[in-house]
Amino acid sequence: MRVTVSTGLRACAALALCAFALPSHAQTITVAPRTARIVQVQGGPGGWANLRITSPGDPETATPQNWTATVTYPTPTEPWLRLSAAAGATPATLSLGIIDWRSTGMATGKYQATVNVKSGAANFVIPVEFEVRPENPPTPFTYLAGPNGCIASKGYPDPPLCTPLALPGLAGSLAPPAGASYIDPNFGARVRVVAGGDIHHEYATPNPLSAHNKYMMVYTHDGTHDVIDATTGKTLFRSVPGNQTPVWDAAVDELYYYIHNAAIMKRDLRNNKSSVVIDYATQPEHFQYLLRGGTGDTSKDNWMTFWAPEEKEVCALDLNHLRTYCADYAATQRKLPFGTIDFTLITKGVDKTSGKRYVMLVAPPAMGVFSVDLERGVLKPEFRGPEDPERGLNHNGVCDPGERCMVGSHMDTLEDSAGVQYLVEDVETIGPCEVALNSFQLNKGIDMVKQVELGGGRRKIMTLWRCGPGWVDEHIGCAKSAPYCVISTQSPLRARDATAPATPTPHANEIIVMRENGLELRRLALTRAVYYHGSGDGNYWVAPRAAISNDGSLVVSDTNFGQLGAPGITVVETGFPAKPNK
Repeated sequence: MRVTVSTGLRACAALALCAFALPSHAQTITVAPRTARIVQVQGGPGGWANLRITSPGDPETATPQNWTATVTYPTPTEPWLRLSAAAGATPATLSLGIIDWRSTGMATGKYQATVNVKSGAANFVIPVEFEVRPENPPTPFTYLAGPNGCIASKGYPDPPLCTPLALPGLAGSLAPPAGASYIDPNFGARVRVVAGGDIHHEYATPNPLSAHNKYMMVYTHDGTHDVIDATTGKTLFRSVPGNQTPVWDAAVDELYYYIHNAAIMKRDLRNNKSSVVIDYATQPEHFQYLLRGGTGDTSKDNWMTFWAPEEKEVCALDLNHLRTYCADYAATQRKLPFGTIDFTLITKGVDKTSGKRYVMLVAPPAMGVFSVDLERGVLKPEFRGPEDPERGLNHNGVCDPGERCMVGSHMDTLEDSAGVQYLVEDVETIGPCEVALNSFQLNKGIDMVKQVELGGGRRKIMTLWRCGPGWVDEHIGCAKSAPYCVISTQSPLRARDATAPATPTPHANEIIVMRENGLELRRLALTRAVYYHGSGDGNYWVAPRAAISNDGSLVVSDTNFGQLGAPGITVVETGFPAKPNK
């Protein structure tokens, strides 16, 4: 008797990747796909694959069938594959993942395992291949001088544990007066103290500096805004209107914008008067009032975003041509509702690859991403989320109801020199257990959360801190017209006794500038800001919340120089030449 083996089965046997056992009795379940492949980057996070287990026939009427699943390995080894369930009933999705502690320690290469799915007499043998790819080289750190006063810590490429060195020429004083300047003794940047007393800049975004660094918008202890000279610190305009954090014009130093009820207002410092740019209460939109969320800025070509909570509209306004583009965020995805809106963001310009200008609606537990549709005059929904790769339920990348999805708080948008648009924020991962600075390439869609080593748009820039003693808060602000972002970190609370030592924490109390999409990280200066127990909201106003100028040459940061009740504003020179994006 002659037995003929098909070419397809012979190929499967040769590869040892698609072999499966055909059930000898009538099929009670089906499993798809018949092979699984998991890919991750060395060091984590772990990858995932899904198997769909169903009963034959119409899924609406098919009788549920019980099943079990087990893992076997071709040779004795430490287990590395985990299943989302060991048993269940059809229909079901069985997720295959990597055991957390194994995902961070496995060497590059390929590993094999088998998942056996059984239901009655049916036994499906699903070969699983797990590939670990090399991680891209870490982003290099640079310094204007040093680093001095810093020691190494395992897992960090540069010495991250730094003690503030004494400031030169201050006779032991920790708080230099307004008008003083010094060279940071740890990292070498020039720092200028612009203002002292109870005065602050508001946030990492929007940038408090005007278009060409002539003016600085500051926030005073009585809740009003002043405009000061960005070089001398002299107050030029007191108690100017600035509801919901004003944003400067991208080109003209003397112009800024703010919201008043349903109107976008413009303030011209040349005559110190306000005028209505557009009042949506009298426009076809008939918005009752507008919100911005206090975060985000105008784009490099003067677009801004807001939302109208009563009408459930998110909008982008072209300030140059007074054209408005909106989307009904409640109707856009009724099955996938957004939460309470925190703020909106807009990219610095139009993405050169996709040709799209992106708008983000940050509304935990998810983020909505839209693009400007110039022809239709609306915002077009792009995607929601995406799904958190580690904490998603079905690991398909789509932000489904009930899933934990990508959403941030301290983040901003970056445009690199090639005109590609990114989100920049920190990401907390389980494997490895850390918080790291990441960028996300928006034109990748939901694949923006997939690592660049795997063909996605997520690039790990640097580890801020790993799980263990200590903790840092951080803020991110990106230049409007140049390829730079500033990252500022703040250490944990400290006892009210100023002599009590703070917990040593990697990269705590630092001002760092990123060039391009992670080509270089420049550690500029230590913030010298200290949180104290019992200071309440006062701690918020001494956090650095560093912002960066439009051209990337200056960083604005708050500090108390380690002293209770002594906040002030500093300007730090980055040492990077102005390099405007086109």
